[in-house]
Amino acid sequence: MGNLKLNDTGKLDKGIHKCTGQEFIKVFCNNDYRKKFNKAVTDIFDYALQTNVQYLFIGGSFITNEKEPSDIDCLLVYKELSHIPRESERLVVGGIYLDIMFTSLDNKEIVDSYIHLFTHSRFGQELGVVQVELHEKNEKWEIVHPGLKKFEIIKAAYINRSFIRVKEPTGILVTVHGLLSTGEWNKEIAPIASSQGWTVAPYIYKGNTPDLLVRSNKRQEIVDNFREWIFELRNRFDGDISVIAHSFGTFIIGSYLKGFEAPPVNFNNIILTGSILNSNYDWESLRGKSVGKILNEIAPEDEYVRYLPERYKRVLKIDSSMGRSGTEGFKQESPMIVQSTNSIFTHNNVIKRDVISHKWMPFLDANRNSLWEATIQRGMADLLEKYTKGDSH
Repeated sequence: MGNLKLNDTGKLDKGIHKCTGQEFIKVFCNNDYRKKFNKAVTDIFDYALQTNVQYLFIGGSFITNEKEPSDIDCLLVYKELSHIPRESERLVVGGIYLDIMFTSLDNKEIVDSYIHLFTHSRFGQELGVVQVELHEKNEKWEIVHPGLKKFEIIKAAYINRSFIRVKEPTGILVTVHGLLSTGEWNKEIAPIASSQGWTVAPYIYKGNTPDLLVRSNKRQEIVDNFREWIFELRNRFDGDISVIAHSFGTFIIGSYLKGFEAPPVNFNNIILTGSILNSNYDWESLRGKSVGKILNEIAPEDEYVRYLPERYKRVLKIDSSMGRSGTEGFKQESPMIVQSTNSIFTHNNVIKRDVISHKWMPFLDANRNSLWEATIQRGMADLLEKYTKGDSH
């Protein structure tokens, strides 16, 4: 106990450093900037005791001599997997991230993997980590190099983890209208979404006349303008971006995503209504890379989409990526695609308060971390496949 001394580089010596909560606060909440985090750190300690955490480890820049550290990494280790809270709790206090990760003693290799991450910089430098004393009976954790498979999976999850910012917008909700429209329906979406913490950002474009369907140069110009607009939006505002696209707006979104090998801007969730994308659009290739989840509203009675010609597209100069997914749905089966068919819907009567409030907003809320989750799932699947193939040789 009481060995929280920083070395000449301003860091703890490599290994586990055991201390009490009071000692931690005394050493690391010791200047005007750090003192304002006393309560946040104390709350973490209290939470650990209340939920019967067996071990609490802390890493990150907060346990260095940085005057204004940017992050605290907390690992809470429970006795059993079933004791872990269902939802990860992540807080932001005054601009510092408290990233709380959970694991259990019945998954010791996972604990070892996290400890290995905490005690090594991305350049391989060995670092110290703090073990806060919760129960006097607990011995200092013995550092053990984890198994390669588990470590690679935990590393992928750690690198791609996300943070939820308290008292900040839920996310950015981009809306993209169709032809012969400026998105008048935004007046229905904006109040509802804004009241739930969303920053609503409508993309309004000119020249949206029906000849866009047969004029490739005009289509490309609008997609290029959207590309610049969405990149600027991404740089100006924080938060995950989700999209509601109608009619030709669905083509803009689909063209943007397919125009890049890796789009500069990713989308958490996309809601499509009156979609004119081809039913064979390959969403699965985007899952966990640039899109999390898709909700496609199918309206068999859509009076415009169902007459979009499937034949003679080249002659009519209609883009091959256009089609009748708004009336027929997407053919591809993927866990990221949710499709809903309603005969009451036509091309222009979907975006109303009942659908927005009782269907779309709950969908966005339920899938708030869909891109992150899809990225982790895909990464784990790829790693398992890689090692499975390796084991077979």
